[in-house]
Amino acid sequence: MITVSISREVLELNDNQSITLHEAINLIEREGLKNNEIVTAVTIHGETIPVDLLGEFADVDLDNLGNPTLEIKNSVEIAMEALQDSNTYIDTLNAKIHEIVGFYNENNIDEANANFSDLIDLIDLYIQLISKVHRTVKNHNPTFFKNNETIRNLEIHLLSVLKALIPAKEKNDIIMLCDLLEYELVDNLAQWKIKAIPLMIESGKI
Repeated sequence: MITVSISREVLELNDNQSITLHEAINLIEREGLKNNEIVTAVTIHGETIPVDLLGEFADVDLDNLGNPTLEIKNSVEIAMEALQDSNTYIDTLNAKIHEIVGFYNENNIDEANANFSDLIDLIDLYIQLISKVHRTVKNHNPTFFKNNETIRNLEIHLLSVLKALIPAKEKNDIIMLCDLLEYELVDNLAQWKIKAIPLMIESGKI
């Protein structure tokens, strides 16, 4: 008999054969959790390790790990954590924008262009993250967003700014490019911090 602690509950795995931590996590997620829940971390001998950083522990038999504790979170909890980190991510984007504009103003085009590509990748990741979070909180509390288009409007505006940035860069229109970056994009990101992110956090608490 192998036991695994899940939060404050203990799950007994009736298996006479040895089972690795990775296999146990898969089994628990498949048969012991709700559809919107996943294992996010494991505490082994007092050390809490995120699931994606388990490394060699994943292939160790459970009976060699004592009684590991699994941390379970649902999709809304994960979304709320992502939102708490979003402001820092936006600060990173803003710092990158000001750095790029500075390079353009100094006529350091090569450095500006290299950082511009990095910025587009970062914004793309931000859009993917915020879209996933928005879907999660909207499914959790659909009536909250029924007559509120704040997030949708900001998404549309952000995509329109990105759409305008590409041709401006291709045409080497530095003035237009800097205006779009320094004013349109920075303003859009500010609205996410002021309006959209607090709105989604509020929706997750209801």
